[in-house]
Amino acid sequence: MKSVQPVPILIVAMMLSTGCLGFLEGEEPIPTPIDCEQNPTHVNCEPGGVTEDDCAFNQIFTGDACRFLLAPRNLYFGVDSLQLVVGIQMQSLTPSFEGDGPENWLVNPRLPSGLVLDQSSGEISGIPTIAVGELRYTIIAVNAAGSTVNTIDILVLPAAPDSFFYSTNLIQCKLGRECGLDEPYVYGGIAETWSADPPLPDGLSLDESGAIFGIAHVLGDSNHTITAGNLGGSVSVDIRIITLHEAPNGLNYPGHPYHWNLGESVQIIPMVGGGEILHWSIEPPLPNGLELVQLDGSIRGTPTELHAIRTHYISASNTGGELTVSILIEVKDVAPVNLLYTPYEFDLTIGDDIGIISPSWMDGTPTNWDISPNLPNGFFFDSTNGQGQISGVATSIQDWSTHQIWANNTGGYTSTIIRIKISSMPPDLIYWTDSVYVLKSNESVGIYATNDGPDIDSWAVSPQLPSGLSLLDNGSIVGTPDTRTAWDEYTIWANNTGGAVGLLLEITVHDIRADQNDLLRDIGMADFGGWPSLILPIGEWSFPIGLDENSNPIVSASHVGKGKILGYGHEGWVATTHDFTMRAIDWVCDGGTDVGLAYGAGFDHYEDELQAAGYTVH
Repeated sequence: MKSVQPVPILIVAMMLSTGCLGFLEGEEPIPTPIDCEQNPTHVNCEPGGVTEDDCAFNQIFTGDACRFLLAPRNLYFGVDSLQLVVGIQMQSLTPSFEGDGPENWLVNPRLPSGLVLDQSSGEISGIPTIAVGELRYTIIAVNAAGSTVNTIDILVLPAAPDSFFYSTNLIQCKLGRECGLDEPYVYGGIAETWSADPPLPDGLSLDESGAIFGIAHVLGDSNHTITAGNLGGSVSVDIRIITLHEAPNGLNYPGHPYHWNLGESVQIIPMVGGGEILHWSIEPPLPNGLELVQLDGSIRGTPTELHAIRTHYISASNTGGELTVSILIEVKDVAPVNLLYTPYEFDLTIGDDIGIISPSWMDGTPTNWDISPNLPNGFFFDSTNGQGQISGVATSIQDWSTHQIWANNTGGYTSTIIRIKISSMPPDLIYWTDSVYVLKSNESVGIYATNDGPDIDSWAVSPQLPSGLSLLDNGSIVGTPDTRTAWDEYTIWANNTGGAVGLLLEITVHDIRADQNDLLRDIGMADFGGWPSLILPIGEWSFPIGLDENSNPIVSASHVGKGKILGYGHEGWVATTHDFTMRAIDWVCDGGTDVGLAYGAGFDHYEDELQAAGYTVH
């Protein structure tokens, strides 16, 4: 049996409406145990058992009996405060408590929009939809026996931005010019605050919409993190800002092309637009004495070297870019004068080394050299290093040659001449196998020369060689002598451009048969008035003259060394008036006029005859 008792519910309702909840957390009544032996008529002691319908509103059926409900107490949701974000589902809060479970759950004030309090479990869950400032919420858990409360401070923040995007993450600024980025597109929550880390370069600002604007005042290349946020959170994007100069433009050097003279003062200032120029350069470099001034790109100075007309490229650059123009520059010289080589004449011998001969000149500096005709073999004319030097060693024989040399520059030229003669080394180391030659008439002969020295240009002989002999162009003597000659000394001359040398040879040509015929001409029998002695011919150049009645030689003649000998003998004193004797003396003396007689040999009586014949007797 069950009866309905509405009074306790009415009491709870009255408590909430008046805000008095304190006594609900007080002590609960403790039910009195029923002793069925003493009170057998009590409802709980009625025969047939107890059913759920028998329980009162403040009781709970335990399966075989009804017991009084226990009021809930020590309600707790695990947190004292809660911070939520609009649009983000909160983590559900499940309550804990002691006692029997609440039958009703109440909250005051109403939870933020989107959050709910489950009436059966007391769980708080949901997705907040509206931002709400922090507020304390009281949650009440109630059953028929009583109630318990717990408070939670809840703050609902607005939704944080999810992301945002600029049209580009690179800002390229020109120094002193406006630059920036339009406001970005933001996804998610509304961005209420904007910041940059590190701060933007001087002159640039970040406004409340996230746009970047301003005039860059400093050069630089920097990275910045832009953050958009609100109370619900923030999101960031990295950007890069590069600030450069404005690129140069309109570079011009007035008056180009330039033709300057050595020593001329130069000052050329260019015109250029755009940003500040940080660096000037020129390629190839300016002539010595001229300078490209970094301050303003001007060309200043006094040229000190010649410079053939040439294109030079000048570049003006800054962080914003580079601009290059070309100009033509020529530096001319005054003409050189008084070109001179010392010495200017070279009388040389094969093998002579002249060393290095450098010329002198005045005024302008030559830039190139010419020579005509070319120098002899072995000599070098340096036309490449600007010095015009002559060097070398004489290697080829030649007569005097004249060479004209020009020294040139852009201002003109000067010229001079040099003369060169190259002679051979004087003849030397010439020899024959002997210096004395005895030749036989009508027999061929070769007297060959050896030359271990310089080449010989020509050969000559004095006096003329015996008939039939010739002097060849190598110094050798060949031929067939056909006439007797007395001993003679011949000078063989070897000649070349280095000089001449005379070498001596002694030559005679013998003809024994002719000698014999001369001695026997018109000679018949001779009577020496006594018994003759044999005179035997001995040697290559000996021959018999007179024979006795037995055909034995009693008179013989011979060529000996460079002289002649003729001998005859008899046991008695020979006749002194015979023609033979004088002819013999003529042959032996061979044109000589000095005759010696042996004193006391019995020939004294020949003196008169000899003197009469033109001889000088000793």
